[in-house]
Amino acid sequence: MRLLRIFLVENTVSRADNLRKKLSQIETIRFSVTTSIVKDTEEIFKDVADQIDVVLFGEKVSSSKIVELTKLFRSYNTVIPIFLLTNQSEARVLRKYRIAGVDDTLNVSEIETPLFPWTFTSTVEHAVLKKKAKEYDVLNNRLRRLNESLATFMHDMNNPISVIRLAMYHLDNPDVANDKRETFLKILVSNVEKLDIQMQDLRNIRRQLSDKKSPTAKILSLKNTLSLSAIH
Repeated sequence: MRLLRIFLVENTVSRADNLRKKLSQIETIRFSVTTSIVKDTEEIFKDVADQIDVVLFGEKVSSSKIVELTKLFRSYNTVIPIFLLTNQSEARVLRKYRIAGVDDTLNVSEIETPLFPWTFTSTVEHAVLKKKAKEYDVLNNRLRRLNESLATFMHDMNNPISVIRLAMYHLDNPDVANDKRETFLKILVSNVEKLDIQMQDLRNIRRQLSDKKSPTAKILSLKNTLSLSAIH
């Protein structure tokens, strides 16, 4: 049986327990629900951020807390779907919620209907794919800019390399006067320093790509995961 891990934010323990009970009665999907009262949410979420598939806000959670906590969730996980429970049919997500990172709304009354498992999982999958596609677009843009930067580096490195070769050619000539030999040595040192600076810039780029905490590395990690692997 499929498992869907939910992080539920509610105002009271009783409301959270009531929703957990409704979800547990669904036979086609197994739900693992981690509940949190609003005031404890930040601390609890830090411990389970990488172990949940979807976030649900109870219908009584205040709008200011929804915005505040959604921004917190997004700082930990950019892909995870975030939904608001509501008692309104076909309710739209308010602009302030969308800006914060909320994906969609779910009608509480539908939870006890036979269609809920299908509609809920479909909504979650759609949200995940949409966000991964967006992240993938960001990846492509970053890689394009990276490629342009590397092309510029290669072009800029050709100049000092050509000067170094020319200086070495003259220095290899035993007939070159000492004053000119000194001039060529200074040119050689100067251009080696230029190359060293450019190599340091390249090392910085490589470090960013290999740093698992960097935004680029996080996006690169999505390159081969445009699937529903986040949904178990």
